[in-house]
Amino acid sequence: MNKKDLILSEIRAAHSRADERARIEPRAEAVRYDDKRGLMVLDLRGGAVVGFPVAAIPELREARPNQLKGVRAGFDGESISIDELDVDISIPGLLRDLVGITSAAALLGRKGGAAKSQTKAAAVRENGKRGGRPRKAPQPA
Repeated sequence: MNKKDLILSEIRAAHSRADERARIEPRAEAVRYDDKRGLMVLDLRGGAVVGFPVAAIPELREARPNQLKGVRAGFDGESISIDELDVDISIPGLLRDLVGITSAAALLGRKGGAAKSQTKAAAVRENGKRGGRPRKAPQPA
């Protein structure tokens, strides 16, 4: 593989990773400041609407309401951007930090794993016929 092919394959791999992140990470279609309630409101793709008190976002605690009016969704919906303040806040990071979205995802995964179905029971029986789940190798101390 020559250098040009290698670079092109790296670019394709990066695009693929970006597409996957866009598919699974929360992205905003719109962001707005609700001055009546002091909330930063995110309209997420898929229809969910999430609001946070501005005071809960450390980067915005000192911002004045007139500065917050210039908020927008930046970087293809990945961030809350306010040009006047030179601020870009990662939406996935914000949701993780303020809402604990990774904890919620883990809970949903556990619930899915605990689900019982005839298909799952049949798969377990078949796996058992082949000796069951492979044992984990002992980890060195």
